[in-house]
Amino acid sequence: MKMGINGALIHYRREGTGFPILMLHAGVADSRMWQPQVDDFAKHFDVIRPDMRGFGDSELPAGSWAPRDDLLGLMDQLRLKPAHLVGCSMGGSLAIDFAIDHPERVSKLVLVGAGVSGAQQDPRHDGLYAEVMAADERGDMNAVNELEMYLWLDGPHRPRGYVAQPLRELFLDMNGRNLNADWAKSPIQNLEPPAAKRLDEITAPTLVIFGDADLEPIRETADLLASSIRSARKAAIHDAAHLPNLEHPEEFNRLVLAFLRS
Repeated sequence: MKMGINGALIHYRREGTGFPILMLHAGVADSRMWQPQVDDFAKHFDVIRPDMRGFGDSELPAGSWAPRDDLLGLMDQLRLKPAHLVGCSMGGSLAIDFAIDHPERVSKLVLVGAGVSGAQQDPRHDGLYAEVMAADERGDMNAVNELEMYLWLDGPHRPRGYVAQPLRELFLDMNGRNLNADWAKSPIQNLEPPAAKRLDEITAPTLVIFGDADLEPIRETADLLASSIRSARKAAIHDAAHLPNLEHPEEFNRLVLAFLRS
């Protein structure tokens, strides 16, 4: 399904009935990353999976925009208030920003390998992205896609090719489409002040999930979230990198459904 939101045609998938859940995808993915959750979650909830602007089948018109405004527009048009938010990586960062900006619209938060807007990168982690940045500077998007698959799907602590098909094919398709977006013409309006200084403002009960084979800065951010959000608790998924819901869907579904239904 598609609808116009703030001047962009936004694609979303919707399954199930009950209390609404918005599932916000990672920056290396689109709404398809949540497919292993749909059957279990839709038994209990109204599951909405948008493709964020510029990802999947959603448009990226020229002009500045704010992801949290698109999320609010989607919720308003679907008459969702409040809803649970489940966000991975970039989607987790969006969920955090939205929970700070619109606390009355958020019931519970699930943050999976989440980023935090305004957080400073520790220089000791700069080398993690060197190969990706070099390939990007060469304009070799196929190499960027393969290298990002190693970082985010396999994880830097496991061998290349560790995660089997069909997840590799899915990753390359989702991320490959995203790499073609022209972000220079569509700058993002960030939350001000950023979330890194405002995590204590979050009031929604929060579950922080991370894969224990994810990048070190992501695991450090999970620690930060769990210690800074007053109502947060933390759970690790063993032998998983940045997309634990794809690698271990049964464990992920059990953890998240128990939290959301408690």
